[in-house]
Amino acid sequence: MNIKPAIRYQSREYFVASLIFLSINFLVPFLIIISLLSARSATETSGFSSVSYSGYEMACWIFFFVFGILLPRQATRICVQFGVSRRTAFLSLFPPLFFISLIMALAQKGIFLILDQISNAIHVDMQITYLFKLLYLDGNNTLTLTQHGQEILFHLFYMIANFSLGLFFTFLFWRLNKIGCIIAGLAIPATLIGIPFLIELFPTAFAPVISLAKTIGTLSVSSPWWAILFALLLTLFFSVVSWLLIRRTNIRGSTLTSK
Repeated sequence: MNIKPAIRYQSREYFVASLIFLSINFLVPFLIIISLLSARSATETSGFSSVSYSGYEMACWIFFFVFGILLPRQATRICVQFGVSRRTAFLSLFPPLFFISLIMALAQKGIFLILDQISNAIHVDMQITYLFKLLYLDGNNTLTLTQHGQEILFHLFYMIANFSLGLFFTFLFWRLNKIGCIIAGLAIPATLIGIPFLIELFPTAFAPVISLAKTIGTLSVSSPWWAILFALLLTLFFSVVSWLLIRRTNIRGSTLTSK
């Protein structure tokens, strides 16, 4: 078995899950429109009805984060069982990830366009809100060709970044023994909750961290290119750490144990 069957296996898993995800994200606003039309027909009113639709980006990010947690473990086990090296198994995670992320990013454009055309045809005022629009478009619905490209790349690389974050967590917990998993499981949420309080209590000690966070935030908001670069750096960081976690691990059959 080489890398191609591994990629085909993962692509199939992605395709099924992505198809279900996209169907739900199209059907939900469509059903809302139908509900509004039914209500308008029942009350015998005319004119424009208004409905808002938001959260597609965040839903995609969560989708890929969960996939990053679930898929690599199963894919790695199958690859190793068929004699594929850890390096090849690890690299096989990314081509289908990039392809499906690109499809999801393009699908967003298609879904929004279809919903906009339907809402205009049936006199429903649909307000579609998403993060890229809020950060960089100032409410402008008319995008230039460059802005269309930036929007697609923004969605693409943040989906990949969230996958790499999930990848890091799944390999981290896979690498640890039971006691280590319990400690990490308790330490991670405690750290996330405790850091804001520590920053408030010791602002001087955390001044470099605060300054760095403000700089990254300012740059990311100022231009989508900076935000895309930040997503690439996050992807690179978590991917490298994930590889360091998995490359020293002895994988046997359907189990993963530390040397």
